[in-house]
Amino acid sequence: MNSLLLLKLFLAPLFVGLVSVIQKRWGDRIGGRLIGLPLTTGPFIFIIYFQEGGSFAARASHGVLVGQVALIIFAWVYAFAALRTTWASALAFGTLACIASGSLLTLRQIPLMPLLMVLGLIWFFAKKYWPHYDDQPHSNEPPSWELPVRLIVTVLIILSLTGFANFLGPRAAGVLSTYPVITSVLGAFNQRRFGPNATVATLHGMLQTLPITTAIMSVLTVLL
Repeated sequence: MNSLLLLKLFLAPLFVGLVSVIQKRWGDRIGGRLIGLPLTTGPFIFIIYFQEGGSFAARASHGVLVGQVALIIFAWVYAFAALRTTWASALAFGTLACIASGSLLTLRQIPLMPLLMVLGLIWFFAKKYWPHYDDQPHSNEPPSWELPVRLIVTVLIILSLTGFANFLGPRAAGVLSTYPVITSVLGAFNQRRFGPNATVATLHGMLQTLPITTAIMSVLTVLL
């Protein structure tokens, strides 16, 4: 098992636990804003830089930007579906949208400037046409077993995606790498326990801070 996978297996559950605690105390939008920051992608690029060199890290930073387009589409589709259907159906719709957009975006290498234009337009569209929701504090406490289950599910999803990517080859790896593991776990559990508004608020918070990660990854793509 390589160091990048180990890092992912450590950071993703840790981040899911951290956001879950913050959401419980300060609300879903605050927790969601953490998801939009490069708290997981930053360490990945750091490790890749020392493991593979600057050129590889620059390409990885470019890949993060591609993944952000798929992430925004996932979040927007998921948010609309969450207000109209069950958590399982909303997750399925979001996943299909993410895989479809990820497949399209990884067909060929997209230069940085066109990619940033597409990313900016998608972000602006999602923010402008974000569904209305009621951002109220949770009225019920999650059971004690739910947080450990969230962490276990996060690890299982990462291992499954990695296994499928290794089996299907590099093309599938590129597509599957765009899948938002942390966002999907938090979204599904929040909707199941607290209702759709909790999920939509979390995703909206993520959308608001995502430009910070975009700016950082753009600089790294150019400088590394």
